[in-house]
Amino acid sequence: MITGNAFLHADQSLLDSLARMSRSIRGREAIYIALSRLRPRNRTPIRVRIAAQLFAPLVAGYGCEVFILSNGDLVVLGTDMPPSALEVQGERLRALFRSDPGSTSEDSDGNDPFLTLYDLQRDRESLRLKVEELGRDHVELIESQRKDVQTERAKDEPLAPGHLRHIGRALGNLDPQPLVQRQAVLRIDEDRHGRFQYEEYFVAMAEVRQACAPNVDLFANRWLFQDVCRQLDPRIVAAITQLPLPKPPIGVGLNLNLETVLSPAMERLHTALPKGSRMTVEVQVIDAFTNLDRLGQANAWLTKRGHSLVLDGVSPRALAMIDPARLDVGGLKLTWDPDLADPAAIWDGPHPKALIRTLGVDRIILARVENETALTWGMAQGIHSFQGFFVDRVIGATTMAGCPKREMCTLAQCVERRRSAAGPTRGACPNPPHLDSVTRLHNLAGGLGGRSASGNPAAPQGGAHG
Repeated sequence: MITGNAFLHADQSLLDSLARMSRSIRGREAIYIALSRLRPRNRTPIRVRIAAQLFAPLVAGYGCEVFILSNGDLVVLGTDMPPSALEVQGERLRALFRSDPGSTSEDSDGNDPFLTLYDLQRDRESLRLKVEELGRDHVELIESQRKDVQTERAKDEPLAPGHLRHIGRALGNLDPQPLVQRQAVLRIDEDRHGRFQYEEYFVAMAEVRQACAPNVDLFANRWLFQDVCRQLDPRIVAAITQLPLPKPPIGVGLNLNLETVLSPAMERLHTALPKGSRMTVEVQVIDAFTNLDRLGQANAWLTKRGHSLVLDGVSPRALAMIDPARLDVGGLKLTWDPDLADPAAIWDGPHPKALIRTLGVDRIILARVENETALTWGMAQGIHSFQGFFVDRVIGATTMAGCPKREMCTLAQCVERRRSAAGPTRGACPNPPHLDSVTRLHNLAGGLGGRSASGNPAAPQGGAHG
């Protein structure tokens, strides 16, 4: 069921709704969408939620209820719907996954295993039995997985509601400033000259976990993890206001929850920014689709102050399922996937190259650029903005090329120290002021793979920062 923008995730909630219908069943119908039949890459939590959002017009217009079941399947309940409305919307969803064999419309018995329509006046009991059976299977599966996890990771407890109070107290006592890192987004022009578009400031959750909950797997529950991030965000924002921030035209980037963007902490950060600074706030896809109302508010707040909002964590295969034109964002971060450069890769719908052109290359940041192939592919599509470890190594090599104390460091050390915004890691640099000396890269026409911006050979790349 959708209440505002909240989806209900319990099979029992659907069973309760079916039970309440017993006295008023006329005109009620349902559609069951077996997303669990799809390949794993097509049924990630984010994709399931995006699929559920396709029914948002029916929720707003006809009061439909959307349920995300424990196995990732969807059930949509409607009352007095226009003829075929649920079926038409279900077929639109099927079209998004048409390259996946799991979306097939007919099995050997002539049934449709992906979409099932129910006239609840006749079929309520069969739907109820199906959901109950699914629940039993899910409990058995979870129990089996739990035993496997306990065997492999005996020391780590999965994040549970009972941990939140302890973690909240630990976060309240945490000084996040020494943990703050930064990573540049590099904009490369047509002449292959690069400049820093903005520096993204963030805290690595692995370090937060070590400090606040060393024996808890924070990533075991995505929804509770979001709650941990909401508690951490204001402290990160407060810590960043105390750091020396880049001066215009280099902007400041932050990866935050929408709740934090609309909090008083952001007004204080806006005031603390160097005059004329532009801030880019990145929000995760899962946060955006969970809080569509706040997305518009956050975008309006930022735009009014000269800043921008970017949708983060967009995979190439999710690109076809997202229509940024309908979202209140200024752009999106596309995560690099080797399939983008693979001519044999199969895509759900148009190739991401076509979608990028439709969106506009100036709205795209190619993220997780970890090798020259990713950078070269992005530039060939007309993308100008890049972020990732490969970019970090190029910046590090350029920094070392102009440093008189470069013989005292490796490239990996320089990259790690440059990424550290404060704390002992940065303090280990033999020439700390020089870490911020490079904000532009020149003479890149010969490629970025093995040369620094000055044209000198780059230091051995090694395993820079993991």
